[in-house]
Amino acid sequence: MKHSLRTLSIALLSLGFLAFASSCSKDDPEPEVPQEEIKSATLTFTEVEWHDDGAHDLENPEIVNVTFDESGLPPVGTHLHLDAGKTYRLTLSTTDFAGREGAEQEFLDESDIHQLFFLGAPAGVFDYQYADPDNKQVGVTGYLHVLKPSDSFVFNVILRHLNKGVKANITADDWNNPNYLQFSGANDLDLKVEVHVVDGDHDGDDH
Repeated sequence: MKHSLRTLSIALLSLGFLAFASSCSKDDPEPEVPQEEIKSATLTFTEVEWHDDGAHDLENPEIVNVTFDESGLPPVGTHLHLDAGKTYRLTLSTTDFAGREGAEQEFLDESDIHQLFFLGAPAGVFDYQYADPDNKQVGVTGYLHVLKPSDSFVFNVILRHLNKGVKANITADDWNNPNYLQFSGANDLDLKVEVHVVDGDHDGDDH
């Protein structure tokens, strides 16, 4: 009888351990490069000349950039101006916790589980094309077509660390999908900055 009770107790303990281990597992991944381990992230908008065959560099392009700290926020009061009718090469660059440049290469190296989304603009203001090397479609490099002026809005750039297999469900048309959370995973970066799209030339600083 004692032997039977001891065997039953061991079996129950084993089941309890398995249940605990199962409850501790998560369907969603942890961020591959947690935002708190990235010292800074920079978005750079470089004006290009756009033709049917693609982008052409300008001799003296307009360049607008903004750098975000570990919290994903820019310096207080930052306000970017972009010009309607122009196309910008939009690039993301990051530094790691030690301030070393080039941390964004990891997102390209693991393109099957990373995706950038560009949110917040009113409908019809932007169009976007991914332009990463080897057609990886991450968004570290892309072309932002500014179609029309708009009032100020908060431009939100999300870098999503996806569960395995999810990327196959994402198309190029999802670049500004407000329902990006349907693509299961976790956010590596969540950047926000105020943007104002103006009509033609403008005076003043970009910040």
